[in-house]
Amino acid sequence: MRIDPVLKEELKQYLLKKTKDKQKPRVVIRAAYTLSAEEIEALKQRIEVLHNADIIVEESDDILAGFVIQFDSSVIDLSLNSQLQSLEHTLYETA
Repeated sequence: MRIDPVLKEELKQYLLKKTKDKQKPRVVIRAAYTLSAEEIEALKQRIEVLHNADIIVEESDDILAGFVIQFDSSVIDLSLNSQLQSLEHTLYETA
């Protein structure tokens, strides 16, 4: 079976793009304010997934303090909101 050269080249380019995208994951950091370059660098040193990632920082009014990191299908929630919800749940359970 012979594969069309144009289709073969398109498939090659598609696969190269996909593997290139896999090497540099996209990470979204949502915070109460715009993070400075120093703060982002400190996060990179502490959180392994940020080391070689394409980082997008978003300001969110929903977050009181802290930040939420989203990558792939995972979420690291280090916001004050989640801690307050956890405390509320604990208080509700003990009452």
